[in-house]
Amino acid sequence: MFKTAKRIQAGGSELQDSADIFWCGSNLVLVVADGAGGISGGAKAAQFVVSSFKKRLASIVCNLESLNKLLTSIDREMAASGAYGETTCVVVVLSATGIIGTSVGDSGALIFSNSGITNQTANQARRPFVGSGQSTPVGFSDGPLNGTLLVASDGLLKYTSREKIAAAINADNLDSVTEDLFALVKYPSGAFPDDVSVLLARNR
Repeated sequence: MFKTAKRIQAGGSELQDSADIFWCGSNLVLVVADGAGGISGGAKAAQFVVSSFKKRLASIVCNLESLNKLLTSIDREMAASGAYGETTCVVVVLSATGIIGTSVGDSGALIFSNSGITNQTANQARRPFVGSGQSTPVGFSDGPLNGTLLVASDGLLKYTSREKIAAAINADNLDSVTEDLFALVKYPSGAFPDDVSVLLARNR
């Protein structure tokens, strides 16, 4: 039903992003978490959020309310344990009938189509992050995917423009698209300004 692509790149000595694409029944799930810098345990927090969605999503009825509740539950659990730092999170669930998702922080989910750019995470709460015990997930929904879905950390979204992303995202081969997107934020030295996570999905 969908074709996908994924790439993660460290921007420094420690990769603090975590991201994955997986199936949950007939739904395709894309999750990006970007561990907060300046706080210890960011990488561990990001990994925990992504792995938690992979393990727990199948146990809930997948709708906006349950997605928000699940992310809230993960946030409170992380804070109570004291074993994690903090992280952003975007989770998007794609089905034949439409799109639902939830997010916290400044990672994003955008759809690029012939009719323009739709920022699914436009209304998200940037802080407090997941792991603080006080985050406020904001859900979103849309119709069936029309165009290319990009779920990315701010390592991409902060360092280039949506117009440049739109120009790069139209190639037929999604693996080529990831290369083009990463080229937008790569320094001449080959280094990156931050960790970069890119997940892509498109109808076949």
